[in-house]
Amino acid sequence: MRLVGILVSIAILGVLMAVWLFYGTGGASGNGASNPAAPPPASRVGEVRQAAESVECRNNLSQIRAAIQMRVTTEETYPASLNELGLPASMLACPVSQQPYQYDPATGQARCATPGHMSY
Repeated sequence: MRLVGILVSIAILGVLMAVWLFYGTGGASGNGASNPAAPPPASRVGEVRQAAESVECRNNLSQIRAAIQMRVTTEETYPASLNELGLPASMLACPVSQQPYQYDPATGQARCATPGHMSY
């Protein structure tokens, strides 16, 4: 009888974990505070995916800004467009919205136009 009780307990915990992972708790998540315009994720897995894409956007912008600085150091001018940096095309757009990053060749500033990413 003890073995059956342990197996039933493990099965119940597994079901509860699956429900928690895929349906969440229904409460406000921490991601909504940093990105109020983003649609709420459908699950915990969705929350993790949104957070990963947000980190990827920050990293892309960091790489782009570093490439711009290297270009300014070597050639003493800002590139006319981000395409001149020689970076992969996948790095030149936000992974969340697929919108290309905005670039001002007069100032050398690159930024993301996706709501919630503007402070990156």
